[in-house]
Amino acid sequence: MCGIVGFTRDPQQSRERDLAIIGRMLSPIAHRGPDERGTYVGQNLALGHLRLSIVDLIGGHQPRVGSDSGDVLVFNGEIYGFARLANELKSTGAQLVDRSDTEVLFRLLQREGVANTLDRIDGMFAFAFFEGRTQRLYLARDRFGEKPLYYFERDGAIVFGSEPSSVLRHPIAEGASIDLDAVQTFLNYEYLPGDRSIRRGLRKVLPGHYVSFASGRSESHCYWRACPEEQGTNNESEASRLDRLDDILERSVRDRLVADVPVGVFLSGGIDSSLIAAIVSRHAPGLTTFTLSMPGASYDEAPAARQLASSLGLHHEVVELDERGLKDAFVAVTSKMDEPFADSSLLPTWLLCRAARERVTVALGGDGADELFAGYVSFKANKIAHCLSAIPSSFGAAFRAGLSYLPHNSNYMSFDFLLRQISQGFGVHPAGQWVACMAPFSPECLNSLWKDDVILPSWDAMIPIGDRLSSRGKRRWSTAELIYMFIQTYLPEDILQKVDRASMYVSLEVRAPYLGREFSEYALSLPSRDKIRGLETKSLFKKLALRHLPRSTVERKKHGFALPVGALLRGLLKEPVGDVLCGNGSVLHEWFRRDRIEQLWSEHKSGKKDHRKQIWTLFSLATAVHNTRSNHN
Repeated sequence: MCGIVGFTRDPQQSRERDLAIIGRMLSPIAHRGPDERGTYVGQNLALGHLRLSIVDLIGGHQPRVGSDSGDVLVFNGEIYGFARLANELKSTGAQLVDRSDTEVLFRLLQREGVANTLDRIDGMFAFAFFEGRTQRLYLARDRFGEKPLYYFERDGAIVFGSEPSSVLRHPIAEGASIDLDAVQTFLNYEYLPGDRSIRRGLRKVLPGHYVSFASGRSESHCYWRACPEEQGTNNESEASRLDRLDDILERSVRDRLVADVPVGVFLSGGIDSSLIAAIVSRHAPGLTTFTLSMPGASYDEAPAARQLASSLGLHHEVVELDERGLKDAFVAVTSKMDEPFADSSLLPTWLLCRAARERVTVALGGDGADELFAGYVSFKANKIAHCLSAIPSSFGAAFRAGLSYLPHNSNYMSFDFLLRQISQGFGVHPAGQWVACMAPFSPECLNSLWKDDVILPSWDAMIPIGDRLSSRGKRRWSTAELIYMFIQTYLPEDILQKVDRASMYVSLEVRAPYLGREFSEYALSLPSRDKIRGLETKSLFKKLALRHLPRSTVERKKHGFALPVGALLRGLLKEPVGDVLCGNGSVLHEWFRRDRIEQLWSEHKSGKKDHRKQIWTLFSLATAVHNTRSNHN
């Protein structure tokens, strides 16, 4: 696991100047690779690499340079099953200089080209490959977007890096302005979907895509797309489908246990991570599982995780979420936040990663199963999308106004919280409800927030970003389409971004067996009835889990990795968050009405109303904008 940066260079510029620029770009992402640093400055290209050593601790050095061909590679991530590919390369006469996956990837790219290599490999990765023969630069990202890669173009040059802060350290990107369209989008999603970023011109390589750059121009290419089946053409019996899922998942877990450093497992107590832990217990029984104990019974899954780990014979570590830990997490995360990201579970995820890093360098997690098997409440709500659409939006506004005067609490997915979120889908066309019901702001709250002279957002104009991504109409989403949209948006830009940032901030690698190519593609090929039947989500997946886990674990109520943000904003985090929202010089006051922000903050602090999602979203936005502005100075 590593951090990568680079840019196309003017040969007239001095080598020393460009080495200094590479150094500045590597500095803000030093956490991604504490073990080794490498640089390369060629005729037309400069590259930098930071390494977290996982496989072949002696070899695996980067940048990887072909002295005869002029090919150059910097690579962040892991190629699973690389040993099989290495044996294949050796059988054709290739001379590998070490036993790393970096060497295997480099030789494949040289022999087969970028498109063919991407079609063959399974992994989580972001890489930059310069092809000496064609003088073309390729930037590629894995299928689901487990590893990030940002780039910026101007005046025929391109700059790239693992995080926005690294790209923004290059002179051509330093003056990038705030993109208010992206701000508007963020206020509806709590993250930025697609290829956009908070800075104008700073873009992401999309999951399953690669960007080619030559002669001062770039072009994006899609090499893989999630294609969930509507009804499916799978004629296997259910038992056969379960057998195949079981076999593939076993291989996926085994491949992700390969490392020359200690490996552990995240165990929340939920079905997804528990199934991974159960399979690990058979192949590597000495590993340690890690669970975070949350304050409040409605948030805490530690007792269930502890019981399961004991039954599996795994060594178990419980990380207590205390006040000191929360302060540490808050400071660490907010000081590095260079893209707005309002999923507050980033804080406990960082704490879990920090504790795991004291014992291991690699951890396996359970991410991806909810997206592949329709595990979210949105898939249940989709069943009644037409009913919600028929309720006038004006009634939704009145309903929320009345609801705000009723008693509320800060428990996980409390009833009043769910009612408010669901009511945001009233009057919204069915295809847009998956966004509306998850949005932090209601239409009336968001419309009242913006200053009149900055922008007057239209709620209807914000919703159809999902429509634009898949070029479809306003009919109700099918289960397969909703799976596709979650894989295109929520999975890479919320779940996987959270895990990448939290783990990399402490130099820990996290691997996701459910996102293995063979397992994910087979899961996507299964008919929708295998994923949701009536109001039961993850139907076939639960039957798979029952082969390995006690029924009590499989039938436990779904539980997110949530933080009691509402209470924390009235206590531990009140002062630092309040300063960012309402203090003089807050960047928020450039676009939003100060009196409206102060009203939201005052109502929440007093306990009169619950504005946890809105406040945390605004705080995250302000923090990211402030940090990237500071980065320029």
